[in-house]
Amino acid sequence: MQRIALNRTAANRTVPWVAFAVGLTVAPFVLSGAHARLQLIMVLLYSLLAVSWNLTLGLAGIFNFAQIAFFGIGAYTTAVLCTRSGLSPWIAMLVSASTAALAAVVAFLPVLRLRGIYVGLVTYVFAQLCVYLVLGQRELTGGSNGVVGLPDLTVGSLNFYDDDRLGYYFLGAVLLFAVCLAFALLTRSRLGLSLVALRNNEALAASRGVRRARQQLAAFVIGAAVAGVAGSYQAFVNSVVSTDVFGFGYLTILLSMIFLGGRRSNPGTIVGVVVITVLSDVLADSGAWQQIISSAITLVVLWLFPDGLAGLARSWGGRGLLRLIRPAAAATPPAQSVDRVRDDPALRDSLAADR
Repeated sequence: MQRIALNRTAANRTVPWVAFAVGLTVAPFVLSGAHARLQLIMVLLYSLLAVSWNLTLGLAGIFNFAQIAFFGIGAYTTAVLCTRSGLSPWIAMLVSASTAALAAVVAFLPVLRLRGIYVGLVTYVFAQLCVYLVLGQRELTGGSNGVVGLPDLTVGSLNFYDDDRLGYYFLGAVLLFAVCLAFALLTRSRLGLSLVALRNNEALAASRGVRRARQQLAAFVIGAAVAGVAGSYQAFVNSVVSTDVFGFGYLTILLSMIFLGGRRSNPGTIVGVVVITVLSDVLADSGAWQQIISSAITLVVLWLFPDGLAGLARSWGGRGLLRLIRPAAAATPPAQSVDRVRDDPALRDSLAADR
């Protein structure tokens, strides 16, 4: 009986991931055409950025508004390296992730002594400083004109722009699937459990040996690296980079997507991305009503279900893919998450050694 139960548990965890992979694979063939393909790429781009933000905003509970800065840093790093130095686009994408991660270390320094909304204010100021830095380096970044003429991604004779950007779609799909899988494993890891413990009760977690600075810095750096890759991906898809990547527009639309889907749920966040993207496309000719309707739907959902669409799925007892919307760490009560840190000998010894 125990073996049967373990097999069922493994199947319940595997089937949704297989369905997710199959859905990503068949989507560009079901929704064909240049416009539909571009919308799918936008869904992948926003999902990649929103999931990276959810690591700090959702899992760790940090009001981090510097994620847009990391996204823009990744985009500009790729643009400058590819157009000014002729570096390989694939290497530029890796360098963009590293540059964004280093920027996260700088952005995290003032966070060490701050809490709550003050973290949000400081990280937002960091994003604005990045804008002025880009504008001030006109010879390198193009200033307000941005950087144009980025090369297309290629593999051998295959150009990713061919067939209505089909290559770019599958690149985004692979990146999103890999990031979601990595973050799902991270949620159940020592780092994920310690972040949840800090989010739920920082004083109690600290008393059990969890170091806030180290754990939250790790979350900042990992999330920033993914955002840097997303910025690089955006630069190649559009073949142009401007200061709009640091803009308030990206910030507001991503927050709407995250809170609509559920900020402690990556699958819920992806659903939120799909809903907002589809609404924006359908209401593209509605002018101001586009933002009004999208905002109203988000507010109504949050009013009825503070955990977003993820909370709605849980209340209705969702199954299949929606079961992924209940992340193990997010559903762990505060005391239980800290007790899991205490009761794991290896984790307890590792954390105690850092004190």
